[in-house]
Amino acid sequence: MHDHHSHHGHSHHRHEQVEASDSLRKLQVMLEHWIEHSDSHGENYREWAAKARDAGEEEIAREIHLAIDRSDEVKKHFQRARAILAAKLVLKR
Repeated sequence: MHDHHSHHGHSHHRHEQVEASDSLRKLQVMLEHWIEHSDSHGENYREWAAKARDAGEEEIAREIHLAIDRSDEVKKHFQRARAILAAKLVLKR
């Protein structure tokens, strides 16, 4: 029997690399979005914390404020992830 598959002209490995590269580029866009909009999300969080407090939900408001307090830390993690990804994408070129 002749194995036709072993003679085809494309590489499965190359296809997997392209898919992985596309995923990394999409991740890069998402990281940019999350960094860019983290401050505006913080404003939404403050608004909803106030609404929770107004509704008598102090515990929920407190948890939302804890998330707000940690948003700068989260943003720094996103920025580091973006820098790591950017360096790896440059190395792959």
